Amino acid sequence: MTTRKLSFQKKLYLYFFTLDLVLLAICSIIFYYYTTNSLKRTMHDTIISNTSMLTSDLDNLLEAADSSLKELQTNDSLLSEAKNISYSNNNYFSTHVPTASSYKSAFRSVIYAQDLKGSISYVSKYYDNIGVSSESGAYDYIAKSTLRNHDELSQLFYDTIYVSYAAPHEDYWGHNKTVFSVARAMRDTYYRYGLFVIDYDISSLTNLLNYFETPQDYSISILDADNNMVYSSDSELDQDLFYSCYKDAISEHKDTFSHDNFSLSCYETSAVSGWTFILTTNNSSYLDSMKQLLLVSAVLFLSLFAAMSIFLYLVTRQLAKPIKQLSHQLMTLEPGKNINIQEISSNDEIVTLTNAVQAFLAEIYDQNQRLTEARRRTLQAHYDAMEAQLNPHFLYNTLSVIGMTGLSSGNTAVSTMCSELANLLRYSLSYTGQSVRLEQEIANAESYLYIMKMRYEDDLMYEWNLDTSLNDLRVPKLILQPLIENCFQHGFRQTEYEILPPWKIRITSKKDEQRWYLSISNNGALFDVQKAKQLQERIRQFKLPEYTEISDSFLERQGFGLENTILRLNIYYRGEEFFNISSLEDESSSPDSSALHSEKEEWTTVTIGGPLKFEKNM
Repeated sequence: MTTRKLSFQKKLYLYFFTLDLVLLAICSIIFYYYTTNSLKRTMHDTIISNTSMLTSDLDNLLEAADSSLKELQTNDSLLSEAKNISYSNNNYFSTHVPTASSYKSAFRSVIYAQDLKGSISYVSKYYDNIGVSSESGAYDYIAKSTLRNHDELSQLFYDTIYVSYAAPHEDYWGHNKTVFSVARAMRDTYYRYGLFVIDYDISSLTNLLNYFETPQDYSISILDADNNMVYSSDSELDQDLFYSCYKDAISEHKDTFSHDNFSLSCYETSAVSGWTFILTTNNSSYLDSMKQLLLVSAVLFLSLFAAMSIFLYLVTRQLAKPIKQLSHQLMTLEPGKNINIQEISSNDEIVTLTNAVQAFLAEIYDQNQRLTEARRRTLQAHYDAMEAQLNPHFLYNTLSVIGMTGLSSGNTAVSTMCSELANLLRYSLSYTGQSVRLEQEIANAESYLYIMKMRYEDDLMYEWNLDTSLNDLRVPKLILQPLIENCFQHGFRQTEYEILPPWKIRITSKKDEQRWYLSISNNGALFDVQKAKQLQERIRQFKLPEYTEISDSFLERQGFGLENTILRLNIYYRGEEFFNISSLEDESSSPDSSALHSEKEEWTTVTIGGPLKFEKNM
């Protein structure tokens, strides 16, 4: 199943689409995290600021109470009456009405001045007591034994040298109210005569939350000076978990902490009372803001993504249009027809580039057609010229041998030689420009060697080692006979010196997985190394693309020999031919030497070959 490739425009669009998607996703993530972190920092800074503000308000309230108690402490009339109180079983103020009236009047003035929501009480050193409440006025006298047995009040009574602050607790007077208190001793320079106590109703503490638009989202917790949790306005608070999270924040030096996923708390220690004030806010509004932010981010992302996708599609379509036209023209290019260049008036660089490429392609196409045709004609003429060559000396010598044989004897050898000669001539002049089967080449070479054997008789010996599976292989015509002829012209009959017979020739054919090989070996003169290099260089030059001219001297110089055959193989197999020359001493060590065995002989082997699978299109 073939997969359809994407067009240039689709690829370009997908690249930009992916880039746009990644960039928008990154920007959205950065925007989301930046905004959420900004909201977290704002919430963090806000609760710290609010905690500091409420702690300051609480300190101001306690200091105002202490200031009012100082006024009562320094009231000479009240101090004189306190000095006159003596021990008795009955409450002193219940039997001394004027004194009680003086205290009550002073207490009411403080309540009215401070708009106090709570009560002011006085307890003498003998636990005589009197008090006024902002709600009910003066309240009943409490039995002295009750107050004396009240451990917290007794502790406060004896611990208060000047002023003490009692964290939220149940009031001392039996009213069953939660209050927080400020106590100051009634004393002069040397003696202490009693204790003034201002009790603030706990609502005075929770009313501090009315500064906020949504006070229901906030709660207050108080830890006393000993760091014990004594109050929380949130009745559903898990105080153990809350206190544990607070201790962890202290150990980690954090300003804020959270005991669940929906709250944020901040703490601050009062410089006046030593209490720890903890403000807790419910972050449900923050979560709502986060949801809205996430929704806005998603809508913004999808809107930008859709807009950018449409924009990119239009842009890539416009960019790819001229390139698509060029691609279509290249795909539909036919021999003999130039590219049809469309004139487009535009300042677009892509369009300009397309027109320029089209012009170049048209010019290159024309030149390539001319060069291709010229080279085809040159190579075809070269191929035909090399194939058509025939050594005239061979014909003269053969005819001379036939004549001499006919004159000397009347045997059948003359007839056989004439038959073989006819085969040679017929083969040379037939199949012009066509390939032949390797079996036909071998048969032609056998005719040639038969005639040469008749000529040289016992001076010539030859043998065949052939792979018959290669018989039907298609090869160029006359590739074997020239190589055998070279054995006589260049191997056995040298002008410089004489090679004494017997002359030996061996023809071998074989193959491997990819190529076939045909080797012609002779025991004549070794192939000259310098000539071998020159031969390789001429063949290399012939293979160069710019080599197009074939001169008369070239054909004359090469003759009907080795170089001719190699060049024809090169043309036929389009550069995939095989060629090798090797010179070996003591060829008798070769396992395939048999009848031609001889000791210490020098052999020259020329091997040609080509691919086993090759389609020839002429």
